[in-house]
Amino acid sequence: MTRTFTLAGLILVPLIISIGQILFKRSSDALRGPDGPLMGLAGSAHFWIALVLYGLATLSWVFIIRDMQIGRAYMFMALSYVYIPLLSLVFLAEAITLMQVLGAIIICAGIVVSGIKA
Repeated sequence: MTRTFTLAGLILVPLIISIGQILFKRSSDALRGPDGPLMGLAGSAHFWIALVLYGLATLSWVFIIRDMQIGRAYMFMALSYVYIPLLSLVFLAEAITLMQVLGAIIICAGIVVSGIKA
């Protein structure tokens, strides 16, 4: 696997997982359905799309960690803490606080620092 593909995967897998989380949040409305929570989820397109995205992200992750140390790769999973507030702002109209912004900056800095070879 090329270095470019690996880097793209390291950035995209947490994004796909984060999109899945937004879809799970959307599917949570189905838990209040008249047919009960399980039937509500079973009928939720958001829920099924989220599961498919999680499956695809997991398969992609296996290929990524095949070619690099998992300890280095897993640092990128913290990007979900950056993506989720942004996605929730856009798709769920949730607010982002200054502390979340500062936390996201620290996470990004940590990923950069962890990538520096000593």
